[in-house]
Amino acid sequence: MPVLQTAKAHFDTDIARARALMNNSAAVPACGDDILRSALMFAVGACDAYFADAYGDLISRALRAKALQPAVQLPDRLNNLRMPVTTILRTTAMPGWQWRMAARELVEKENVLSFGQIKTLFNQFFPNKQGLLSRDRVLSWIGDPQVKHRHFGMNAAQLAATAPADLAAKKEKALTHFESKFITIFQRRHDCIHCCDRPKMAVQTINLLAVQKKIEDVEFLVNRCHAELVAQFPLYLDNMGFSASTRNQVTS
Repeated sequence: MPVLQTAKAHFDTDIARARALMNNSAAVPACGDDILRSALMFAVGACDAYFADAYGDLISRALRAKALQPAVQLPDRLNNLRMPVTTILRTTAMPGWQWRMAARELVEKENVLSFGQIKTLFNQFFPNKQGLLSRDRVLSWIGDPQVKHRHFGMNAAQLAATAPADLAAKKEKALTHFESKFITIFQRRHDCIHCCDRPKMAVQTINLLAVQKKIEDVEFLVNRCHAELVAQFPLYLDNMGFSASTRNQVTS
């Protein structure tokens, strides 16, 4: 099965479920706002599940590659993984499935809902200082057809028109804006789950348009990260020294 296909398929299904909740929220007026909150929680939960599943998938494929080519030296990050013994000893007809489940269990008790946590899990697959959510990688998304002005607080033309002396500061501002947007979205899900969307004295307001935008934002983040991970993983295996035959076996 191609790299991350299952993780992305599950994400797409779950985002569709979030949209179905959102689109039908008006059908039950007595709890329409809470159905919208459910849609928001579903969407962010889909994001969380995607990154956890993706991590398990990539780790398991790297370990399968090692099993096929034992002479290749793994980086310390992989060598030092602490896998649950019971998971490793499971028998299955699916190649590498026990490794995937073991890697999945490493993160299943935590959520993957911060840029810091995403970087911690996935930057190991990228060149140094060119990680998944590094500044230049994220800012390259500003020209994506799905991008919205709200994602970066500016568009590609505005960034390109910036004077060279101001460009570094402008990039940092755009990146901070992007990250702050997702901090807010992830926090809102936390508020809904842990205090029924009442972080202080009153329940926060919510409306369909706001939820629709948040679902779009989550989808944009996952779609872009997914594309980056799918493109990078074969290069990661190649850089470690795995042969083309091994790479093909573990990525298809």
